[in-house]
Amino acid sequence: MNQKKQLQTQQASTSNHELIAAVIINGDLSKLSQQQRVEYYNGYCERLGLDPYTKPFDLLRLNGREILYCTRSGAQQLNKLHNVSHAITSRDTNEAAGVYMVTSRACLPDGRCTESIGAVNIAGLKGEAYANAVMKAETKAKRRATLDLLGLGVLDETEAQDLTKTQNVDLSVTEQKEAVKTPENAPTDADIKCRMTYKAEKDIIGALEMAENIGQLRTLYKLNQAIVDKEGNETLKELFMNKSNELKNGK
Repeated sequence: MNQKKQLQTQQASTSNHELIAAVIINGDLSKLSQQQRVEYYNGYCERLGLDPYTKPFDLLRLNGREILYCTRSGAQQLNKLHNVSHAITSRDTNEAAGVYMVTSRACLPDGRCTESIGAVNIAGLKGEAYANAVMKAETKAKRRATLDLLGLGVLDETEAQDLTKTQNVDLSVTEQKEAVKTPENAPTDADIKCRMTYKAEKDIIGALEMAENIGQLRTLYKLNQAIVDKEGNETLKELFMNKSNELKNGK
C-alpha cells in the first residue's frame, strides 16, 4: 500500500514538473488547470509588481499553445513602475509594400535604452482608417520597446490583435479574484513601492520607510543605487543601514 502511494506521489510530482517545464520553456499554459492558470497568472504579476485586478496580461490560444500577452493596462503599469521614457526616432513609409513603420526608443533612468519597430499595413487605407493605423504603429513600437527593455518575452496587445488563427482564452475573473485575496498571491503596497525606480530622494525615503523585509530593501537599493551611492548622500546611505539593522533585529 505504501509503495502504491509512493508511486502515485512520484507520478504526480513528475506530472507537475512536466507542466512547469511546459510553461517555463514554451510559455504554454494549455496543460494547466483553470486554478493553476490563475495561480501562475497571479504569481507572474506579483513578481513584476503589477496588480492582477487590472488584468495586465491576457491569455491567447495560438498554434495549439496558450500564451500570455501584455495588455494596454500592463504596458502602462510597467512604464510607470520603472519610469520608462519613450522617444520616436524615425517614421517611414514603404509605399511599395504598403507598410508604415515607426521606431521607438525606450530608456530607463539608469541610461539603459533599446529600440523597437512597430509596423502596420496601410495598403488601400484612407481617412480615419489610415490615421488609426498610423497611431497603432506608434503604440506598437512603444510597447514593444518597453517589453524588450525590461526583458519580458511576451507579445503586446497590438501584436496579439494582428495574429491570425488565434483565440482569447477565458481566465475566470471570479477565480482570479479569489486567488488575489490570499496574502501569498497579492503584492503589498511595500512590495510595489520597493520595486520602483525614483528620481527624488524623498520618494526613495518614503519607500524605504515602508520596507517590510530585507528582500524589499535590497530591491529598492539596487533599483536606486545611482542616487543612493551618489557623493554627498551620506544621510540616505545611513537611512538604508539603519533600516537594514532594524529589519535584521526584527524591530
